[in-house]
Amino acid sequence: MKRFTIFFSILLALGFAGLLAYVAASPEFVPPSQFVGEGEDPDAPIWDMTMDEVLAEIAAQGLIDDPSTAISLTSDGLCTDSRQVSGAEFYWWDLDNLKEGSLEETSYKSLKAEGIINLYGNGHIISCVHNGPFALWMDLYEGDTKALEEAFRAVGQSK
Repeated sequence: MKRFTIFFSILLALGFAGLLAYVAASPEFVPPSQFVGEGEDPDAPIWDMTMDEVLAEIAAQGLIDDPSTAISLTSDGLCTDSRQVSGAEFYWWDLDNLKEGSLEETSYKSLKAEGIINLYGNGHIISCVHNGPFALWMDLYEGDTKALEEAFRAVGQSK
């Protein structure tokens, strides 16, 4: 009886491993991404856009000043790039080069999970709108915040 139990257990384990290999090799399998937030399309064009492209698209709608007037903000330990235009602050994370366990990764994961960024882990919390690897903070924005938020959320989304 012991031999049968051992043989059956090994056969069951091999069958399960084979099933996992089959699923992983199937063309429908899409590996989960730790950086894609809930309800976001991982294939949307926003994931491949640069900060300049996002700012240009919003500026074309007349919601912010010319992107060439953007002020570069200190972003070390927070994100890869950050700029302020017309009082609105835009943040971008280079997800391909994000170091595991870094403050940038912590900020990004907090943004995706809770919609907030704890600046440099010091307890100063800002609530941001996020879209792909970008975030927008509008507390100092000088125009229509609702229109800017809608435009920002629409940038780089599949139609």
